[in-house]
Amino acid sequence: MNLLRDLASQELPVEISDAGHVDAVRILIAAGLVVAMVPRPVRTKNRFEQPPATVTKVTRLGKQMLQRFPRRDERTS
Repeated sequence: MNLLRDLASQELPVEISDAGHVDAVRILIAAGLVVAMVPRPVRTKNRFEQPPATVTKVTRLGKQMLQRFPRRDERTS
């Protein structure tokens, strides 16, 4: 949810280069919360490298999720 909140607060498209965050983008895509392009990992001599993902849209469902699960400091008592 934190990544989704960060994405929703930025002007899109946004490039995500951290491999852990790219995996989180894959999860957000599978849940239907964002539209993004995630390239396949590239094999190098010693390992695989993950090219950056590009998030182009937070979906309507993604925006609904943000409203349903606000940050603790955004909740009213």
